[in-house]
Formats: sequence, C-alpha cells, structure tokens
Amino acid sequence: MFKIPRLLVMMFLQYFVQGAWNMVIGAVLAAYGLKEIVGSTYSVLGIATIISPLFIGMIADRFIASQKVMGILHILNAVVLFLIPNFVENGNIAGFLIMIFIVGLLFYPTTALANSVSFRHIDGVRWFPIIRVFGTIGFMIVGLILGYTGFSSSINSFLLASGASVVYGIYCFTLPNTPPTSKNKKFSLRDAMCLDALSLFKDKYFTIFMLSTFILMITKTAYSAYLPVYLPVLGLEPASMMQIAIATEVLFMFLLSFLLGRFGFKKIILFGAICWVIRSLMLSLAATADGSTMFFYIIGTLLLQGVCWDFFFTAGDIYVDKKAGPEIKAQAQGLRFIVSNGFGVFMAASVCGFINNRVVTEKTLPNAGPQWQEFWIYPAVVAAIVAIGFWLLFKDKDVIIAPKEKSK
Repeated sequence: MFKIPRLLVMMFLQYFVQGAWNMVIGAVLAAYGLKEIVGSTYSVLGIATIISPLFIGMIADRFIASQKVMGILHILNAVVLFLIPNFVENGNIAGFLIMIFIVGLLFYPTTALANSVSFRHIDGVRWFPIIRVFGTIGFMIVGLILGYTGFSSSINSFLLASGASVVYGIYCFTLPNTPPTSKNKKFSLRDAMCLDALSLFKDKYFTIFMLSTFILMITKTAYSAYLPVYLPVLGLEPASMMQIAIATEVLFMFLLSFLLGRFGFKKIILFGAICWVIRSLMLSLAATADGSTMFFYIIGTLLLQGVCWDFFFTAGDIYVDKKAGPEIKAQAQGLRFIVSNGFGVFMAASVCGFINNRVVTEKTLPNAGPQWQEFWIYPAVVAAIVAIGFWLLFKDKDVIIAPKEKSK
C-alpha cells in the first residue's frame, strides 16, 4: 500500500545524499589546494563501481531483500563520509583516495538497487520518470542548501552527506518489501560471476547502447567533475548555478514517458547525445566571451541538462530494464552502472584529468580563458562520435514501450 509515495521519498533521499558529496567534490578539492587529484578521485570512484554493483545486485537477486541491502550500505557509508573531512583538511591524498574508494564501493550499488526496487513495484515506462524526478528534486534541494550555507567549497558537504545517509539508511528498511527473485534457485559459479546479466551483451543492440554509454562518459565526466571548478573561474558560484540545470531535469522527466511512447528509444537517446555536443561547445564558447554573452552561454548550457541527462541516461535505465529478464533485473541495473560509473568513469576521469592538467594551467582569467575553451572541445568531439555511431548502428525495434501492467 502507498508504494509509489514511498518510492518517491526513496529516490529523493538517494540523490540528496549523492548531491551532498558528489556534486561539489571538485570545488571542495580545488578550495583545499587539491585540484590536481580531481581526475584521480573520479578514477578511484570508477574502480569502486567496477567492483561492487554487479556483485551487490546478485546478492539482492538471490539472498537478501533489496531494501535491506540498501539500508545496510547507506549506514556504513555514513561512517566513511563522516571521516573524510579530516583527510582533506590535512592534505592526506592517499588517505582521502582510499576513503572515497570505499564510498564508491558502498554508495553506487544503492543507485542501481533504487532503480531495481522501483521497477519491481511499478510499470517502468509510465511511472519511473515520475519517481526518478524526485531524485532530481533531492539533488536540487541539497544544491540549494550547499549554496546557501557556503558548503559548496567546504568539507562540511561531507558531514551533510553523512547525516543524510544515516536518515536514508534507516528509511530504507521501511520501503516496500523487494525479496530476492531467485532465492530458491540453486546457487552456482555462474551466479557468483553474474554471467546471467553479462549474457545481455549477446544482444547486438544492447551492446551498442552500452558502448555508447561507456564512451559518452568522457563528456559526462568532464561536465560533472570540472564544471564546479570552471564556474568559479568565471566568477560564478557552482552549487547555486547548477540548480538551473537540475530544474530542467524535473521538466523533461515528466515528459519522458510520453516522448518515449511517441518517438521510441533510438530517437530519444540520440537526441540526448546530440545535446551533449551542443552543451560542451557552449561551455567552450563561454570561456572567452564577455560578461553578458558568457552568462548567456552558461545559462544555455545549464538549461540543456534535462535533455542531456533524461533523454540519454534515464531513458537508458528504462531500456536496460526492458531488456533484462525478471530474475536478473537488479544485476542488469548494476551492470549498466558498472559500464557507465565503473569502467566508464575510470576511463573518462583518467582521460579528462590528463587533458585538464595538461591544458588548463592558469587559475584565473584572462589567461585561463583560452585554456578552458580548448578543454571543452574534447568532450564535444567525443559526444559527436557517440551520436553519429548510435544513429548509424542502433536499430533495436524489439523493445515494447507500451505499458503491460497496472501500477500498484
């Protein structure tokens, strides 16, 4: 009973916690003189995400109810987040990277599980965009809090995340029961290696989508890791400005279900990739533009967030759920996270970190302007390659978008 309202709160808290530490991590590190490890930080998070989501998804599919797994992970993560500020203040780079690695191990599987729990209790095409939009609202609210309190460049952001993670961990135990779907099935080496989920790669179009996601993570990581570093160079406060972007996510999330039904996965995901090209080019143009023109480009960049994120990544979540059988849905969501936030982020953070540290050597305008202009061209080219490849190769017409079941 009342499953959808409970799932709305779940998604709100999921992204509130993530936003509290992940949204401004680049700005925090730069403020404490650690800008050079922003790329390494995201690489470490990528490694953690390679290791844990698929294994945790297998546990949720076979042994322990998903909501209980989420609750345990969030409470453990709260402890780690609470300890991180000490490492940042002391400039202990090795200690910080170890702790952020543990955060990745504990946190990112819960995002895949939150998706899995939602899809288990609702008709995904009809209701998931609405549930997911509350995650965006949670991201927006925590961003406003960070901006208002001045925590967007402060280690206090980790303390806020820690407190929210405790609350969310406890709340998880009140979520609709989502028991393992394969609990009575004999456990095998195949299960331990999560080969059922990996077998999805036998589908050519699933593989093309996953490869597109993997490569586009260079563009996405350049934005998420370096926009909080870039905006202060232009004299803009990152956490507050980024709320404009998040507001557009809310709008397009409500439209996503209708648009998927009308245009299908290919056109929606392709348009999302194209908008990543446009966004990166606008960020490049802003670097050397004057006052009002620069502001125009930045606002335009932020307004594209809804299309960039919802049309590519949220539509991708729904596509993966549609491709997976009922017994491996949690593993399938974990698999997508490993490809994107695991291998994808590790590769992308390494590439983006190398490029940024090599290209952007000045900290202030005007000398930093041309350097940032060059930096943003690289993610624009990558997104263009993804868009062209997806347009030419992806032709999956077997996925049924129309709802088959009533929401509960």
